Amino acid sequence: QILKSDKHGKEFYKHMWNTITDGKVWRGHLINKKKDGTLYDEEATISPVKNTSGKIINFVAVKRDVTEEIKLEDKLRQAQKMEAIGTLAGGIAHDFNNILSAIIGYTELAEYDMPEGSKTRKNLREVLNAGRRARDLVKQILAFSRQGEQERKPLRVSDIVKEALKLLRASLPTTIE
Repeated sequence: QILKSDKHGKEFYKHMWNTITDGKVWRGHLINKKKDGTLYDEEATISPVKNTSGKIINFVAVKRDVTEEIKLEDKLRQAQKMEAIGTLAGGIAHDFNNILSAIIGYTELAEYDMPEGSKTRKNLREVLNAGRRARDLVKQILAFSRQGEQERKPLRVSDIVKEALKLLRASLPTTIE
């Protein structure tokens, strides 16, 4: 009783005891508590032991600690989620890159039509700079999303964060800094 984890309700234990007192074998997953108080996961098989007349006189339990297996499964699931996020990010970045190409291309064409030193030409130059920074950010996202080894080179993380914030600023609520 003192080693119960309190992770299973009364119905769980009631079902387990009903199964084995009916003379059947119970198999399942338990979260139990060690003597030091730490919790662990175990797979268990509990079988009734009967005397020659068929009366249950005892129970035998075969248990296996599966805590590490469950942790490994969780890590695998997390790795699969990260892979899916990378694939999604790659798809979005690829589409976004196509949009940026049009923005940069048409902005360059518009810039050539503007007189040198005009305010509109200066504004278009800013649009081009922002577009090129966004294109560089997309390249980094695409590199992240690709499988296998990539060429590694030093970069300034602060610049990437600043650019990402500029892109996100429009969609973030003003209450978030």
